[in-house]
Amino acid sequence: MSFISTIQYYYFRQFAKLVHVNRFHATDCQQNIFSELIQNGSHTAFGKEHCFKNIKNYDDFKRHVPVRTYEAFKPYIQRIFNREKDVLWPGLPDYFGKTTGTTDASKYLPVTNAFLSCTQYAAKYMLCNLAMLKGHARFIGKKVFYLDDQQEFENINGFACGAISAIKSSRMPTWAKSFSFPGSCLNGLTEPAQRLNTIIDTIPVNDINMAVALPVWLSHFLNEFEKRKGRKFKAFFPQFSVLFLTGMNCEPYEQLIYEHMGGDLIILENYTATEGNFAYQPVPGVKGMELICNQGIFYEFIPLKEASSPQPARIQLKDVSLFQRYAIVISVCNGLWAYMMNDMVEFVSLNPYRLIICGRLNDIFSPFGEHMLPIQAEQAMAKTSTQANSIIRDFLIVPDFEASRYRCYIDFELAPTDIKTFQLLLDQNLCSKNSYYHDLSKASVINQPDIIPVSERFFHNIDVKHVTAQSKTKHLSQDQHIMRKAATLCGID
Repeated sequence: MSFISTIQYYYFRQFAKLVHVNRFHATDCQQNIFSELIQNGSHTAFGKEHCFKNIKNYDDFKRHVPVRTYEAFKPYIQRIFNREKDVLWPGLPDYFGKTTGTTDASKYLPVTNAFLSCTQYAAKYMLCNLAMLKGHARFIGKKVFYLDDQQEFENINGFACGAISAIKSSRMPTWAKSFSFPGSCLNGLTEPAQRLNTIIDTIPVNDINMAVALPVWLSHFLNEFEKRKGRKFKAFFPQFSVLFLTGMNCEPYEQLIYEHMGGDLIILENYTATEGNFAYQPVPGVKGMELICNQGIFYEFIPLKEASSPQPARIQLKDVSLFQRYAIVISVCNGLWAYMMNDMVEFVSLNPYRLIICGRLNDIFSPFGEHMLPIQAEQAMAKTSTQANSIIRDFLIVPDFEASRYRCYIDFELAPTDIKTFQLLLDQNLCSKNSYYHDLSKASVINQPDIIPVSERFFHNIDVKHVTAQSKTKHLSQDQHIMRKAATLCGID
């Protein structure tokens, strides 16, 4: 072990104490976070309006602070943009995180120093766990490849506004920036293709051993890299060892990633968004991501059946149940109070608290009454791809109402030898993942899915945002515009 690796390893051993507290004292941590947040918010305009001075416990909080979505926060955020202090959080924020607008128009969320400090812990926790698992930190030392957004910001009345990944990158200390790629070299490049080509042309060969990326953007990068370089990524980076994936379920992309980046690759997922860093995968291959409970976020959960209610039932972390689906609600050290995310989560462990992301609340796919969750379709597609000895770059499922079936547009890197077999296997796997689909299939209400191989250009033509660093692909869609465009591209009447 080198001297630097030794120092790093002992640093992570010390840091492991925080991980231990988070893991085994999660509910105590949540109570402490709750008290700190209420205390900090009590002198803000929001805190005065909602009687924070009278909030002594969680039941008080539920009575005084209703669940809100972003729309209800917009008047407060506009006041902050007008330079009014102490609106949602003490003082003024340093930045505004601008969302990508995956499902709606872009949102602007305050980013405070306290918030930025807390967001760093997910990465530290993952690295710490990995160092403890391996008994060393030799996987650290070369450059980290960040497939993120350019470090440029929109100025709104003196506030710098941009993607949260760009904000984090810009706040890196100088010494840390020397270990990151591509950094500022992408500034001024707005076209996705131009940015991608610059990355491929300037990437320091043999000097990268870790990367952070969204799966869909990584998939596109790996394909373009091979086309331009003539060989796969792993041929140039044989020592590449750790990949952190974020933003969406990576299962459909795993085969492709291993094929391009190496079979010994360690893949770790984390649950992060503009609103915060929520969970991380502690050990490779262990199902679920461990909730971060001791870093500036208080969590509440709404049972899925209550999610559309104007006054939904809410519970604390200590009251969640295994294998039940919830909408997640957060109060954060940036001034978001009882803020309802659009995510569905399910706990797969309560000791420690580990969860999986089931999809977005508005992404439940039910053209035939089957209530298919994105994660169910993604797991079925990933399993089918493995069974059929194929490799998938990406896919899109839309309803074919006339034929009463799913129409599956699939970009294969390695196509199956028999599409009919793939079709049968996918139908079987969808049945096994979703009981409603199974019953409707047995009743011949849903027929076997139609498999339509497409080229890589298909997804670019469907939606240009598909190739940006913050892309979060919707694999299931009932959007009429997308359905018509996909059919037109494939010559389907």
